[in-house]
Amino acid sequence: MMWVIFPIFAQIFYCVNGYIQNFLTDTALPKKRAGSLTVMHIISFAASLILLFAVFGRAVMMIPLDHALGLILAGAINIIGAVYYYKAIQKGDNIDITVFGQVAPLISLGLGVLLLSETISANQALGFLFMIGASALVVFGNQTKNEKQKPNFGVAILTIIYCFFSVLSDIVYAMFISEGPATIISFAQGFFYFQLGSLLCSLLGLIFFPTWRKALKTTFFTGKKHKLNFAAELADNFTLIAGELLYKFGLVIAPVVSLVSPIGRVASLFSNFIMTLCFGRVFPKFIHAKRFTKRMILNYVIAAVLILVGIVMMN
Repeated sequence: MMWVIFPIFAQIFYCVNGYIQNFLTDTALPKKRAGSLTVMHIISFAASLILLFAVFGRAVMMIPLDHALGLILAGAINIIGAVYYYKAIQKGDNIDITVFGQVAPLISLGLGVLLLSETISANQALGFLFMIGASALVVFGNQTKNEKQKPNFGVAILTIIYCFFSVLSDIVYAMFISEGPATIISFAQGFFYFQLGSLLCSLLGLIFFPTWRKALKTTFFTGKKHKLNFAAELADNFTLIAGELLYKFGLVIAPVVSLVSPIGRVASLFSNFIMTLCFGRVFPKFIHAKRFTKRMILNYVIAAVLILVGIVMMN
């Protein structure tokens, strides 16, 4: 079970990454052009490819062609999902997306059944119900009298679409990763082609969407605060690549359905809650925090217990 460490720490990096992106989409991007953040990740994709080739040489490319193409496809699917993630984060806060993102286990289970011939046990089904109940508690239980009675369904739909592409990317990645015992070189090979697919898809976005290019230029290279925004985007790239490294390494050494189960997503929920609670008042530009009442904290604690029970029943 030591492999659980990798998705957990990956989600912590993803959480920090999400708050940086929340800041950029809320305050920096003109006309809310979500794709500009996607193409700015070209920096991390290109850097990781160069680093992997420098460390492992041509060996990093020596895998069967069908595996290489499958991993490139996984990287491209991941970028498509990222666009919907940025659209969601522009309409809601990072914590909202994390809560709605708890639908990912349902998606992973469904795709596992369709693509990997997995079966659903009664315990797994009940575990999912516990997790859905936890999400409902956070969504509906934390509303105040002054808030709308309905949650933001636009954010929910965009988040579900993002989760679908994210889970699909993980499963395609696992299907085409090199067979046999997990090694550092097998991880490097898989990650190399995954990043190559992400890079190629981002470059296509840069070429075919001029509004993304214009927003990118204004935000990161010519605007009044372009230096601050560019520094924030570099930090965004660093945390993203750190999360991807940990998550994909875990995906190599663990069974696919185990890793795309709720464990990593739950770590993200806890990370978001803790960061919002502790740092929301210190860094208000990066973490737009609500004032947590005793009831809200109690709801999160109960939700955490329900999610943990769900994890035990699913595994």
